Amino acid sequence: MITFNGLQLFASGPSTIDPGPLESRDALAGSPGSIGTSVITQGTTPQRLTQRGTLVADDTEAMQARIDAVQSQVGIGTATLVDQHDKAWPDCLMQRFEAEAFRRLGPRYAVDYEITYLQTHR
Repeated sequence: MITFNGLQLFASGPSTIDPGPLESRDALAGSPGSIGTSVITQGTTPQRLTQRGTLVADDTEAMQARIDAVQSQVGIGTATLVDQHDKAWPDCLMQRFEAEAFRRLGPRYAVDYEITYLQTHR
């Protein structure tokens, strides 16, 4: 089950986390008149993770409460994100939360969403 900051915000519906690429941070240093370039490695850039899923609730008030709970975590600082495979991603910042319009799902309501996290340290 996906959690962020120890909170089970996404248990009402299915969701997945897809890690983005891990890239090195390099500085290139060339000298005038030399052939080639020196490379100075500076670790890695922050890794982006994308979560996509669906929130489900019995009524519109409960759905708005779920959305408000997720939105309260945007920009609060870094926390541990645990993905659908129980892998912990420490030092993640919830940068962006985007929810689509409410839709009926039988007698219930559903909202598809996308969240972008930035893992600041590895």
